[in-house]
Amino acid sequence: MAARAVSAARRTVWAIVVGAVLLRLLLFFLRGDFIWYDEGYYLLLSRSLRAGHGFMLNGLPHVALSPLQPLLVAVLGLTGLPDLWASRVLAAVCGALLVLPVAVLAERWFGQRGAVTSALFTAVFPALLAFLPFFPGERRNLYYGSEPLYLLLAMSAIAAGARAVDDGRWRWWLAAGALSALAFLARLEGIVLSAALGAVAVGALAARGRLSLWPRAVGALAVGGVVAAPYFLYMHGAMGRWAVSGRVQDAVTEGAPRTPPRLARGSDMIRASLWGGDRQPFLRHLYALDASGTHMASQYWGIPRRAQAASPARVELEPVRQSPDAAPPDNHAAPSPGYVPGVWSSLARATLTVVPIWLMIVALYGLWRAKPMADAVLWLAPTLVATAVPVLLTYAEPRVLLPLAPAVCILAAGACGQARAWLERRSGRARLGALVPAVIALVLAVPTLRAVTRAWAGRTLAQQVANGQRAVGEYLSRNLPPDGKITSWHPAVAVWAHREWRVLPYDDFGRIVGYAQAQGVGTIVFSIYDLPLLRDPMRAFTAVLVDSGVRVNGAQWSLNPVESMPLLFVGRLVGAAPSPPSPADAAPGAPQARDRHAPGVR
Repeated sequence: MAARAVSAARRTVWAIVVGAVLLRLLLFFLRGDFIWYDEGYYLLLSRSLRAGHGFMLNGLPHVALSPLQPLLVAVLGLTGLPDLWASRVLAAVCGALLVLPVAVLAERWFGQRGAVTSALFTAVFPALLAFLPFFPGERRNLYYGSEPLYLLLAMSAIAAGARAVDDGRWRWWLAAGALSALAFLARLEGIVLSAALGAVAVGALAARGRLSLWPRAVGALAVGGVVAAPYFLYMHGAMGRWAVSGRVQDAVTEGAPRTPPRLARGSDMIRASLWGGDRQPFLRHLYALDASGTHMASQYWGIPRRAQAASPARVELEPVRQSPDAAPPDNHAAPSPGYVPGVWSSLARATLTVVPIWLMIVALYGLWRAKPMADAVLWLAPTLVATAVPVLLTYAEPRVLLPLAPAVCILAAGACGQARAWLERRSGRARLGALVPAVIALVLAVPTLRAVTRAWAGRTLAQQVANGQRAVGEYLSRNLPPDGKITSWHPAVAVWAHREWRVLPYDDFGRIVGYAQAQGVGTIVFSIYDLPLLRDPMRAFTAVLVDSGVRVNGAQWSLNPVESMPLLFVGRLVGAAPSPPSPADAAPGAPQARDRHAPGVR
């Protein structure tokens, strides 16, 4: 009878997995063309890997985003799936498979019913379903890139570690080590989780008097090192020193001291951007050009090759006169934001974005009822450490706190089991107790159902902007040379254009043109949905065709119309001393100028 109950519970968990996959695929279908920033960066990295160019973004070796997500998307792309849907299928499958390690851990403390209930909660948990860009506030930033993959690997590593300590078999130790390393390769905070998990496993062995199993722990560490070694070697080759990531570095400007800037300054700017509503200092800092104007100052956009870093190619520019369409001239230093929310205030807001406060109370009751409670505290501690350390060292962002979501689902399932048992005893009806998890799951699903109703018609502003980005990208794909490069603020334009991308700096128009010429970019795409870098744009999107010999002198420039559509205006830049058209401009399929004047465009 017990074996039959276990088998039925497992079938139910797998049915929940299938339903979770279908639900997530539906949400991605409703998402349509929408691509968030980091999601677009991952797609461009995947394309670079599949093309054999290496881990490159913005034309340079990339060190900020972790490599596993784009690598897997590149592999899936070999099957014929488009990059975007390869990424989405990976996210849907990983998000659904997260149900399995959650159920394994819940069964450990709350039995078969707890496993099924935690699986159901995980399948419909709002923060784990934020695939639609229509959640209020910061929830649109939660769950769109490497997060589904990371959470699956992190929780699987914890489940494997608990199993390894229980039965001591080599395979579970080695699996825990490999999964921990893969979690680090999915997101940087995975290295914190790996260290915490290793400490928990060794502590559990010591508490049980089984330190004789230490060779297995060493084996797990060795396997994790082997899995992560290629990335460490890549980082050393790109940065010239040993590092776990380049993401924690602040912007480095040419001529600045070589010592890293004070970390708190970058943290203050990001907190002010996320929670204080003051985005300008952070944007000017992250999207600033270096002093030469030839490449970006922040190493987030890539590490210049050593030869280039030693003697960068400079573009001679005329002095640029400040105009209403220009950004403030001092973009090389990070301005101090006016209002900076405190660390604890930011942490509280980020936590409530991920986990509703009522569910946290339910989870705390579930922790108290866990059997044994000390074991639950021990094995869920790595999720808390993996969220607390990045928050305390840098800043509180909802995505960093996502590991709390599966942990809360596990503990809430335990509390739900207690309420279910009480209701069954009072009513004398076993089936009536099933209403408790069903009602909680329905309440958890309400935000997603609300977002689905808004997304179904496809008329929200986010969907319309995404449709416009796709239309512009596909237009450029048809009309630009195959080797043409694009600079834009949002990477989605380059994703749809299937062209090499350079990020658009937040700077004066003349310096943007100089940067584009230094990077070999022929098309600059501006959008009214990004920063207002152009004064009085004629359309929602403006594509500026740039020849290598054009020089911009103050406000003495104009655009010769090439194409004018309701969504997009295309113009060829005419500066103080335009040069003859470049061979790329004369290539078949390239847009040709139709007029010599562009009234209203400066």
